[in-house]
Amino acid sequence: MGNITLVAAGLVVLVVFLLGQGIFWLLRSLQESSAREVQRRLGTLPTNEQVNLLRMQGVDTRIRNEAGLDVMLRQAGSPYPMSTLQAAMAVGALIGALIGMVLFKSLLGMIGMAGALVPVLVLRFRANARMRKLTEQLPEALDLISRSLQAGHGLGESLKMAADEIPDPIGPEFDRVYEENNLGRDLRECMQNLLRRNPGCFDLQIFVSSVLLQRDTGGNLVEILQNISATVRSRFLFEGKLSALTSEARFTAWVLGSLPFFVSGMIMFRNPDYLMPLITDPLGNLMLAACIMMFCFGVFLMYDFAKVEV
Repeated sequence: MGNITLVAAGLVVLVVFLLGQGIFWLLRSLQESSAREVQRRLGTLPTNEQVNLLRMQGVDTRIRNEAGLDVMLRQAGSPYPMSTLQAAMAVGALIGALIGMVLFKSLLGMIGMAGALVPVLVLRFRANARMRKLTEQLPEALDLISRSLQAGHGLGESLKMAADEIPDPIGPEFDRVYEENNLGRDLRECMQNLLRRNPGCFDLQIFVSSVLLQRDTGGNLVEILQNISATVRSRFLFEGKLSALTSEARFTAWVLGSLPFFVSGMIMFRNPDYLMPLITDPLGNLMLAACIMMFCFGVFLMYDFAKVEV
C-alpha cells in the first residue's frame, strides 16, 4: 500500500507540473503574439533590413536572446567560475533532499532537490540587478562621452574619461574596451566583446550599433549619443510612473503569497498537532506536495501578470 501511495503521489506531482508548464507556455505564447501585434501596429516591429544592418555592423542580434548559466554569469559580472556554481547547485540539491526526507519521511522528500535552483535564482537576481544598474548609468556615461567628443577628444579617450568618472559596472566595462583597443585590438571587436559580456542590456546594444554605424557611414556621433541618452532617461521616467501605478497589484501579490505561511504559522503555534497529518500521513504528503506546486505556480502567474514590458 505504501508503494502504491508513493507512486500515486509522484504521478500527481508530475501531472501538476506538466499542467502548470502547459498553461504557462500557452499564456506566454499569447502574450508574445499580442506584443508582436502591438509592435506591428505601432510600426516598431524589427524588419529584415534593420536586422541585416545590425549584422553588417558586426552586432549579432541573437546576443541579447542567449540563455544559459554561462550567460547569467557574464551578466552578473562573473563573480565566480562555473564550477563553483555547479558545486553550489549540488549542495543545494543535497540539503533540500535531506530536509525533504526528514519532513516527509518518504521518498517524496526527494522533491527537495529543487533546492538546486536556489543558487541559480540568486545568480539571476544579481545578474538582473547588475544589468539594471548598467542601464541606469548608461545615460550619464553617454553624456560624458558626448561632451568629451565636443571638446575635441577621440572616442577612445572619451571612453576612458567615462570609465574614470563612473563606478562599477559600466566604468570597468568601458575601461576594458579602452584597454583592448589601446593594445591594438580593432574597435569593432572590442565593442562586440562588450556586448558578449553584457548580453542582457539592449540599450548598450543600441549604443554599440550606433558607434559602429557612424564609423562606417559618418554622421554626428555627438547628436546620436545625446538622443540615445534622452531616450533611455525618458523610458526610466515612464517605468517609474508605471511602477507607481502597478504598486497596488504587486502589494496584493505579496499579501496573497505570504498569507498561507502566516496562517500555517499561527495554526502551528496555537495547535501544533492540527497540521501534523500533512507530514506523518502519506495522503497528507500528497496533499502538501500538490499545494506547494500549485502555490509556486500561482505566485509565478501573479508575478508574470504584474510585470509589464516597456
